[in-house]
Formats: sequence, C-alpha cells, structure tokens
Amino acid sequence: MEHFVRVIFDHKEQFKSQLDESVFPKQNLLETDDGRPVIEIPLDRALSESESDEYAERLANYMFEQGYDDFDIEISMDDE
Repeated sequence: MEHFVRVIFDHKEQFKSQLDESVFPKQNLLETDDGRPVIEIPLDRALSESESDEYAERLANYMFEQGYDDFDIEISMDDE
C-alpha cells in the first residue's frame, strides 16, 4: 500500500472495535511491535500538505466523537 493513514493507539486496552465501515469501508487492523493496535486506512493517492492537515483534523474529531482520546495519526507522504 503506497498511501495510507494510520491511527496508532497509545494503550493496548483503549481500542474497542473497527471504525464505522460506512465511513471507512477499507481499513486494516495492525499492531505495533509492542502490541498497541493500529488502524490503517488506504488512500487512493498522496495528499497535499493542506489536504493532509484537513484529513488529520477531521479524523481526530471523528475519533474524539467515538470516545477515543489517546492516539496518534500518521499520514504517508511522497518523498520530494
């Protein structure tokens, strides 16, 4: 997968379930080396810096609404 967004949870216990599939139809559940859950969302293309910032803000707001509050968001970028 070339372009993606990852939500990396800070605690193993925090993760409840996959994200709403009507909002995020494609998502992969992964795990960090130390066992923390990761949700990976594939993107069709690379996002510009402003698109990336907007996507991260909207995703963070969605995650807060779902009751999550201790996570990091990582968005792939092209090497320029």
